[in-house]
Amino acid sequence: MNIDHHAKIAHQVEDPSGYLGDEVRQVSADASPKRKVRKAKTSDHPVTAKKRAPQKRAIEARKRILKAALDCFGAYGFEGTSTRTVAQRAGVTHTLVLYYFNSKDDLWLAMMEDALGTYSAVLAENLDDRSGKSAAERLGVFIEQFVRLSADMPQIHRIMTMEGNQDTDRLEWVINRYLRDHFSRVKDLIKKGQEEGSVRDCDASRLYYFIIGAGGTPFTLSTEYGAITGRDVFSEPEILRNIAFLYELVFI
Repeated sequence: MNIDHHAKIAHQVEDPSGYLGDEVRQVSADASPKRKVRKAKTSDHPVTAKKRAPQKRAIEARKRILKAALDCFGAYGFEGTSTRTVAQRAGVTHTLVLYYFNSKDDLWLAMMEDALGTYSAVLAENLDDRSGKSAAERLGVFIEQFVRLSADMPQIHRIMTMEGNQDTDRLEWVINRYLRDHFSRVKDLIKKGQEEGSVRDCDASRLYYFIIGAGGTPFTLSTEYGAITGRDVFSEPEILRNIAFLYELVFI
């Protein structure tokens, strides 16, 4: 693979500390200074801390529910998960789960939308021909993005492994919403890379599923992987090694 990104990954396998980004810090705003209280006019509608607090708690509660749903659906599948189980894991009432999501089906759809929405938007930008990058460069970025998504959310690969074996409305929804376009874009990118002479010559569809399987399975089977290999698949050095290994297999 004749791209700088490949060399960067290979270097980071030896020196993973150079790959880590800056720590994200949250800075709390100082309290407003005391001031003379005046009688509010009818036209004044200040957004007070008391009004903001319930909104913040509602947003946080919804996020906790979605995270709990991701964990539960990833561990137990759709049939093995109940909204009560999700509520218990999220530390909220069952009524609150139904208030936000109405039903288990709606909760599953919202959970998948939340998990895949941002990733798909970033991926689409990278796969765009107008990026100015070669097919090999864009495919290399896709592989890294997918491996890191799998490391961040291994539940998604587990969910899709279970759903992919069932002919359900849920599978049809996720195929039409995300997977069909995702498959088509990456397959076309593989073919362009093959035309450039930078991607291994083979069936593009099979290579797509090879990348998905090899990129996601180690994180899906993380407990087994760790017990047999003695490695932490979620560690930064191991993530970089898996990315570099895929590069060796995909690119010429």
